[in-house]
Amino acid sequence: MISTKMEILVVDDEPKQRRGLAAMVRSLRPDYKVHEAKNGKEALELAENRSLDIVFTDIQMPIVNGIDFLKALNHKGNNVPKVVFVSVFHEFGYAQQALRLGAKDYLVKPVITEQLEPIISDLEQQLRRESTLQLETKSLNEQLAHTKPVYMEHLLYKWMTEELQAAERNEVRKHFTYSGSGTVVILESKSDDRTADELEWRSILKRAVVQAFTPLAEAMVVAPEHEKEQLYAVAVWRQGVSSEEGLAQLRRALHQVENVYNRSISAGIGKEFACIETDIRACCQSARLALQYLYYFPEGMWLSDSELQNLLSNAASPLVATKDTDILEKAVTESQLELAMSSLISLLDQMAASYPSPFRLKCSATQLLLTCLKRVELVIDDDQYRILANRIDQEIIAAQSFRDTQQTAAGLLADMIKQMKKDKSSRSEMIMQKCREFVEANLHEDLGLELIAQRFFYNPSYFSILFKNNFGLSFTDFLVKTRMQKARSLLLQTELKIVDVAKQVGYKDIKYFNKVFKKMFLYSPEEFRRMFSS
Repeated sequence: MISTKMEILVVDDEPKQRRGLAAMVRSLRPDYKVHEAKNGKEALELAENRSLDIVFTDIQMPIVNGIDFLKALNHKGNNVPKVVFVSVFHEFGYAQQALRLGAKDYLVKPVITEQLEPIISDLEQQLRRESTLQLETKSLNEQLAHTKPVYMEHLLYKWMTEELQAAERNEVRKHFTYSGSGTVVILESKSDDRTADELEWRSILKRAVVQAFTPLAEAMVVAPEHEKEQLYAVAVWRQGVSSEEGLAQLRRALHQVENVYNRSISAGIGKEFACIETDIRACCQSARLALQYLYYFPEGMWLSDSELQNLLSNAASPLVATKDTDILEKAVTESQLELAMSSLISLLDQMAASYPSPFRLKCSATQLLLTCLKRVELVIDDDQYRILANRIDQEIIAAQSFRDTQQTAAGLLADMIKQMKKDKSSRSEMIMQKCREFVEANLHEDLGLELIAQRFFYNPSYFSILFKNNFGLSFTDFLVKTRMQKARSLLLQTELKIVDVAKQVGYKDIKYFNKVFKKMFLYSPEEFRRMFSS
């Protein structure tokens, strides 16, 4: 790389010519360092020990002449300075030979300032351009050196997880010619320490895997950028090495790493294939599935594809019954926190006994909680209801393990009951309004005090008092009054038969309906319609 202070060498066996040219260069470029040599041999020695930028050299010199000096410089190869030949006019044939060998220019003695200045300026520009190009090339090479391993890891990850294009497949084969029996191991390591250097940890883990496998297998390790907690290792066992032996060695090595760094490492081990090169995707998929099912086990467990298949084939059938979910929902509506929590945990344990996929179990847990929330919808504030519903959807799916799912679900259930108690005690007026709306919308149903009290999660006796305080009527009187008002509207505004009007306001016995209506309006329904209908 060129510096702001260049080094220039003047080579000539005639001291007067050499010193004169050196002095002229110094006067034009006082900041530059100017060296002198009396022949090509001295010049070569200087070129070996100094980083020269420009050389002005005579052609005819003893020991080593200018032409041989230039050939020697070219043979050296790297960092060859810009060479300008200085000679008398009748040596122009030598000059032509020198130009063919790479000399940058030719000066005829005696040299004057007007000739020297433009040559130095032109050579400076050449050197700066070359220096800039070298820097750009170096930067590009550094980027390529960094990018190529990243690209190869991306390509290898793609090889394990999806179909490769023909060019990509050839690129993989060029760098990795693995064939033979082997498997894929996916390692997962989670850290609660947010300050931990994850890049350093992944590097340590990769090195530990490679070192563990090297005596027993051809191995490669991939750390996908988008899967920060996972490491993919492909192992192709050497002749005479069994899968059990290789995996045991890896486990021992990683156990030491766990102890040193106080971090647990879980592993999903893929199905063993006789030709890993052709079955890599199926092998990786089985390792992923095994890793996924570690959801049901504590951190640091290892699960192989064969162990998983055995687990699933011997799993119990689901035992969840309607009565079990009814117990949970009833406990929630009655604000029995302990019973609700124990019922929920028991239900989740029953679901997990059949080892459904983690996603399916999370969906079942979400559905349980949303059903409970729906049962208490009328009691909980609308905004809080939406907040709880969103939390259930998001927090259950985000749970990392079955134990985490249970704890998260229990916390959400506790918050639901707590919110229900809070809103129930502070919003009786709103609840009574919802109760009124419900009664008016369901007059055709068989309504009663206990049924309505249960719907709004009240004790019937307390509900009766609360209702009368809000409406000035007992629930029974309010229900009769509301039904009769509705019947009156239907008689006056529709052509429905009397029996159909009675059914719409909740009376199956037409005689009893007539009796109640007459008691309130002094006329039977038929008389009332005849007298007051327009």
